[in-house]
Amino acid sequence: MSNPPLFAGFETHDINVPGAVIHARVGGAGEPLLLLHGYPQTGAMWHEAAQVFAKTYRVVVADLRGYGASQALDGDYTFRAMARDQVALMAALGFERFHVISHDRGARTAHRMTLDHPDAVASVALIDILPTLDVWRTMDDWLAKRYWHWPFLAQPGGMPERMINADPVAFLHEALLGLAGSADFFDPRAMRAYEDAASNPAVVAAWCGDYAAGASIDLEHDSANLGETRQMPCLVLWGKTGAVAHHVDPLEVWQAWFPQAQGAAIDAGHFMVEEQLEATMAPLLAHLARRGSAT
Repeated sequence: MSNPPLFAGFETHDINVPGAVIHARVGGAGEPLLLLHGYPQTGAMWHEAAQVFAKTYRVVVADLRGYGASQALDGDYTFRAMARDQVALMAALGFERFHVISHDRGARTAHRMTLDHPDAVASVALIDILPTLDVWRTMDDWLAKRYWHWPFLAQPGGMPERMINADPVAFLHEALLGLAGSADFFDPRAMRAYEDAASNPAVVAAWCGDYAAGASIDLEHDSANLGETRQMPCLVLWGKTGAVAHHVDPLEVWQAWFPQAQGAAIDAGHFMVEEQLEATMAPLLAHLARRGSAT
């Protein structure tokens, strides 16, 4: 007997947006909720959470441009482009305003979305990240050993792509283990999705393009918005065993951008949605329940 699909009951869409084609799964009924993944994953990371959210929300699970089954057509891997993609995707699906729950690079995309498209975002949840500016500001020897992929993937000239493409699945597993400490909690079906994506050189190019932008133009974009705040409801979650809270208080840092931000640590590592689903879902559902309507 074959395993059930990761997103049983969800529709699949490939939506053309300026400069990209965004792959999305859509299911459930209610207010619109966009779920965004991070590196080195795909929207498959949300497969269990999406089924829970779909009981009360119209859930859209998207792959970032160049990641998973999405395509980047114009070579722009900035968070500004990624945010624009997702706003265009949601508009194409009939949603001008929506909630966003996001992890890792997806959370950086969501942060940029609140800056460039604040009217589109009813509420935002940011999982296990600091602002990009603060990551580079606090990058000492301790953090560099854990976030080694930040400078590595940002190297120019195609060197990271050549090295990764020599054994992409092995690289993927090392990347996951480096951030998680264990791979035991990943669903085998989701892992296959991550492996399939990593085996696509276009996805590897997107990883590198993403991190190269995160070490350059994204910093310029974020610096231009320093001092600005957004008043939408914001939830910040981070892993107790991860790196995010080692140097700073994540909630205090994010309150400089989102004065209403609330948050807490989860007894998990970086991939808390998959490692500790129930513990992570509880604050996410409470956050959605107390926010304003998306309509």
